[in-house]
Amino acid sequence: MADHGLAATAGDERTLAQVAVGQLTAADAVLLAGEPDDTWAAVRLTAVLDRLAPGAPRARLDATHPDELLTALPATARRGRMPTPHDALLAGQPPLDAVADVQLVRFSATRPFSPERLHEAVDVLLSGVVTSRGRLWLASQPDRAIWLESAGGGLRIGDAGPWLATLGDDAELWSQVDPERAAAAALRWDPVHGDRDVELVVLTHRQPAGLITAALTDALLTDDELAAGEDAWRALPDPFGAWHEDPCEASSPADEFDLHTSTTDREDRSR
Repeated sequence: MADHGLAATAGDERTLAQVAVGQLTAADAVLLAGEPDDTWAAVRLTAVLDRLAPGAPRARLDATHPDELLTALPATARRGRMPTPHDALLAGQPPLDAVADVQLVRFSATRPFSPERLHEAVDVLLSGVVTSRGRLWLASQPDRAIWLESAGGGLRIGDAGPWLATLGDDAELWSQVDPERAAAAALRWDPVHGDRDVELVVLTHRQPAGLITAALTDALLTDDELAAGEDAWRALPDPFGAWHEDPCEASSPADEFDLHTSTTDREDRSR
């Protein structure tokens, strides 16, 4: 964005791909301008839109007036509500099969990531991938949910607020929790770890799904590491820790999502 004079702030380090994907995933409707280069490009574009914006009505700019498109908005349209890191990642039930080498891969786990092995594994999200996004449980930072998003060669990681398991019996904090988030957490609640988990969706283009899931699985704590306990996890070397050393402003589930770019070799390379 900065290279094209489009940065929103002096510190805006987003890539064009990150902005485009972010706008698309939050869109209630999609208006397409221009024509794909060929039939294969058209099929591929449809496959991407079906998976990033399922249920959002779309039309071509030269064939439909925007007002007509707006009348087709479904009841589930956000209508200006900004997405949060704890929204359902597969809202709208996007297809999970592969079309034109485009596939949506879901990765979930009920144990945390090793920070060092995850740092090595993120390369799999930067090659042959359209976009990835999701919540991470990082062993070295067990109190906070971590948000990851990538598009093209750009990767950002930031603080997504506290896990609900850290709220204890504080009724005031619980009153601020979004009901849908609370209900989703209750369905997966673990007696020991509460709502902590890993949930990622990756829209891949020619990157094999098995390669993605294998790399991420290898980055999870092993059984022995898991049994060592939370005190041992907190002492693990953490390449993602630099951005999180600053005082955290978000102190309740209602606070605004604060996405800061983590300083890692991958992100430096992708800018």
